[in-house]
Amino acid sequence: MKKLLFVIVCVTCFFAIGIDVQEYPEVVEDEDNFSIVIPYIEYEWAYDDDEDEDEDDTRAVSMELRASKDSNELNFTVVDSTLLDVDVDTPAAIEGEGACSSTTSAQLLSCRADVRNSYFELQADCFNYSDPEDQQECFEEAEEERTGGFEECGDIEEAHENLCSIFGEGAYDPDMEDIAFLTVAEIATSPNPFLPLIPGNRWVYEGEDEIITVTVLDETKEILGIEAIVVQDVAEEEGEVVEDTFDWYAQDEDGNVWYMGELSRNFEDSELADIEGSWEAGVDGAKAGILFRATPVVGETLRQEYRIGEAEDIGHTLAIDATESTDAGFSCSDNCMQSLEYTPLEPDEEEHKFYLPGTGLMLEVELESGNRVELVDFTSGG
Repeated sequence: MKKLLFVIVCVTCFFAIGIDVQEYPEVVEDEDNFSIVIPYIEYEWAYDDDEDEDEDDTRAVSMELRASKDSNELNFTVVDSTLLDVDVDTPAAIEGEGACSSTTSAQLLSCRADVRNSYFELQADCFNYSDPEDQQECFEEAEEERTGGFEECGDIEEAHENLCSIFGEGAYDPDMEDIAFLTVAEIATSPNPFLPLIPGNRWVYEGEDEIITVTVLDETKEILGIEAIVVQDVAEEEGEVVEDTFDWYAQDEDGNVWYMGELSRNFEDSELADIEGSWEAGVDGAKAGILFRATPVVGETLRQEYRIGEAEDIGHTLAIDATESTDAGFSCSDNCMQSLEYTPLEPDEEEHKFYLPGTGLMLEVELESGNRVELVDFTSGG
């Protein structure tokens, strides 16, 4: 055992710089062997002198030290199946050309940290399977989820980088105090044509498995000193409410509609499950975004909402002369606004939306599946 302890010290010297045991080693004894299993070690990897010093990084690995009871030999193994392909970042990695790139780096670190936390929680569950086959299957599933999670983090990073190329490196920090906003009565006289915020306006949409009812309420909510109009959005599946959301919108004197936040209530079996996706401008770093211009600009991309990691919807104006129709008889001929709407948090999900002037959203089409949500009824409250 003294020899075993000596080699452990040598292994520590082998990694040389910054070794960090993330979990307590486990001593295992069976009839034939003594083993020390170190589940997770972070270490700094230094490349050869003839390689780029900038390529030095931090890695993670699992390892096992095994000594036979019948021999003085000690085996030190790093088995391929135990290697953890984990990128371990340090605060120094949060660097970029500006606020946008730095934000992207920080969000990547956060995403990877969440994946690692979930991975080790799953591993903790696996250790409590008494059947070896069940335990191995559990470890394999945990590894698959970890791998998939890191791939998703990479996709989200790429989507955020694309947004930096669109918006530039400046911080996203709209000065709401310098913008003049209209009262409810003033909006009623000149509403934005793509979202007429007139109390009583009501839209009903039907999709493949859901019915969505959107109503402009005769209610307001003060956000950042601005009078925001409350719009209720109720989604039903098979006659049961699955989401009941209160959206808060404001319109400025130029006719732009600002998205000020939402209270999103999600239901399962008629019971409130969570309020995931909720946000409010001015709270926890959230900021308002522009949902629609009064006069859309083809090719313009807008941040529609902004709370990091929760609400990051983007709208890109594709056309203002689109032609479309619905089964219920709503149609536009060379006068619909067509937009591409998506979020970097779910890079694979994109929609084309068509807005009929004076009515609002008429049709949305999921690009990947082709599923359509169509306007079937519009009631004017004015």
